[in-house]
Amino acid sequence: AKMSKSLGNLVFVDALRKEWDAAAIRLGIIGHHYRTEWSWDDDLMPASAARLEMWREAEGGHPSDVLERVRDALDDDLDTPAAFAAIDDAAASGHDVRAAADLLGIALAPGR
Repeated sequence: AKMSKSLGNLVFVDALRKEWDAAAIRLGIIGHHYRTEWSWDDDLMPASAARLEMWREAEGGHPSDVLERVRDALDDDLDTPAAFAAIDDAAASGHDVRAAADLLGIALAPGR
């Protein structure tokens, strides 16, 4: 359904902040390609929070080329889904993803 104020189905960031980390909210919002239509769903924030936790757990891991892969994805029409996939792969392999997350404006330190 179309989101509108009159229908009362808008999702406001200030309401999300009461329950979710700001970095998880950012992940949820920028995780879709800007040229692709998408709809908000109830699974978005739990999935974003889980992704954020995975990235945080990888902080301090082994160095890798993830920052370069994220830059390449962003250079390719701001492909944030590809950038997220590169960070997910690096984090799952135990590589440090802090610099790549920083490039996306994602603070890995809780509460930032």
